[in-house]
Order: sequence, then structure tokens, then C-alpha cells
Amino acid sequence: MNILFFLTPKIEVVSVCDKDNLKQVLETLEEHKFSSVPILNEEGNYLGTVKEGDLLWYLNSKKTFDDKTLEETNIMDIPRRLTNETVRVNANVEDLFHILINQNFVPVIDDANIFIGIVKRRDVISYASDRLKLEEYR
Repeated sequence: MNILFFLTPKIEVVSVCDKDNLKQVLETLEEHKFSSVPILNEEGNYLGTVKEGDLLWYLNSKKTFDDKTLEETNIMDIPRRLTNETVRVNANVEDLFHILINQNFVPVIDDANIFIGIVKRRDVISYASDRLKLEEYR
């Protein structure tokens, strides 16, 4: 099975830009009720994933939550504690499963490191659950 079967295409994925400030990223997370989002540059390259925890640890280290700090802090200046693994578009499904054990989603990139979408853990588990139900009825 090809991993593209599970792909949520880039057009449907909420992401932030490497030029966004902390306030913009917080607003994006709040608006969409996500705890993490991919970071892309203007060329569409995947640069990493920012998580709520990264933002909270950063703000805690600065001991502030004022608008000036939020607006003047570029998202790329915030240390990320963990790095989401990516897969290439031609990766095998087994590799994808191993990564999804530790991540809610896996960014999918092409050979030029261009972000093409994500594979969500929820979608893979739902597919597996449906397959198991089919097997029960046989």
C-alpha cells in the first residue's frame, strides 16, 4: 500500500509560515483548536513542527506574555523540544507506522523537501479499525 492513500493534501493542512510571529501562531492554534502545526517557508519547504508546549516553555523562560513579546518574536526563534520525523512521498507504510507511534501526524515531503501534506495517526487507526471489522464479518 502506498502512503498517499492516507495523505491529507497540503491545501487541507493548517500550517504557519516561518515569517510568522508568536502571536500569529498562537492565534492559528487557537482558531483551529490544534496543539501543533507544520512550519513552511514561502517556497513550500517543510521546516519543522511547532507545538503548544514549545510556545509555553518559551514564554515561561521569558517570564512574560505581553503583546510586544508576542509580536516581536519570530516563530523560528522559538526552540523546539522535539523534531517531527518526516517521510518522503515514496516511503513504505511500515516506516510510516513506526513514526506514527510517537507523532500525531507525519509530514510528507517530496525529493526537493517540498511539503505535500500530512498523514494523521487518526486516519491510519480508523483505516485499520475498519479493516479489522471487515475481517470479523468474514
